[in-house]
Amino acid sequence: MAKVFMEHFRCGGEPERHIATELCQRAGVKVYDVYCHSEAMANMASTICQMEGDVLCKLPFATMAEAEQLGAEWNFIPERAQLVPGALPYAKLTEVEIPAFSFDYGLMQENLQAIRLLKHRGERVSFNIEGPFTLLSLLVPSKEIYKGMRAQPELLRKLCKLLIDNIEQEAAYVAEAGADVISYADPLISCNMVSPTTYTTLCGDIIREALQRIMAAVPGVTVHVCSATSAAFQRAGFCQCRPYIVPKGMCYGEALCFARHQAGVQLVGHGCLQHSCCKMAKPVVYELKLC
Repeated sequence: MAKVFMEHFRCGGEPERHIATELCQRAGVKVYDVYCHSEAMANMASTICQMEGDVLCKLPFATMAEAEQLGAEWNFIPERAQLVPGALPYAKLTEVEIPAFSFDYGLMQENLQAIRLLKHRGERVSFNIEGPFTLLSLLVPSKEIYKGMRAQPELLRKLCKLLIDNIEQEAAYVAEAGADVISYADPLISCNMVSPTTYTTLCGDIIREALQRIMAAVPGVTVHVCSATSAAFQRAGFCQCRPYIVPKGMCYGEALCFARHQAGVQLVGHGCLQHSCCKMAKPVVYELKLC
């Protein structure tokens, strides 16, 4: 039975996506392979989609591909069937170096191939891309990032610009592989984490650039902004919101696809893709227009 999606504006956060052994048995895959090998990724995404009665197969299950590209590490603990971050590569913001992503090897290539496999099976795919601040937290302690917002804003802008270059390219490759929805989130700077002044003068500008460039890179793909990000973004005046009415009885994932195909709605916020399988209490998709 479908769950009922009661609210559009409350965000429970991105789940840790721990993959239980029992779920792997059902999908016919090994836990480690779900994070590292395209066929297992696709099989698990499809299995979860079928179990939840969803219309979207969601990838990836961790930020390992970005971590690998940036020089960060993840460790797999077999006895716990769980991934944990390794030691951060840098201690200080001033030490951080941002390499350019490559898309023809490693986990990034596996992610893209998983999308292709799902599309070949006729599935709709949603792919999550983290924003620059959250990617930066794979490299340096979060406290360094928050300190940098006050003491080194120009350095932070420079690092985020380099990360946005990578994010833009990743989005383009994800779209080329066949993704229907790109989910964008940057939980490190949700509305409860930074001051209104810092958000208005620094964080919002950086998010706006990231979204502008993603949208330009993927004109045929829906870009869904996590409500924790979109609510603060609108409140700070970086976008306007227009409710788009969809037919009653739709699940949230269906509504996103409907809005895209029927009205060309590309940028969407104030909702949660974790509820894409849920019937909407209010049949509305919230289109965002950047200011």
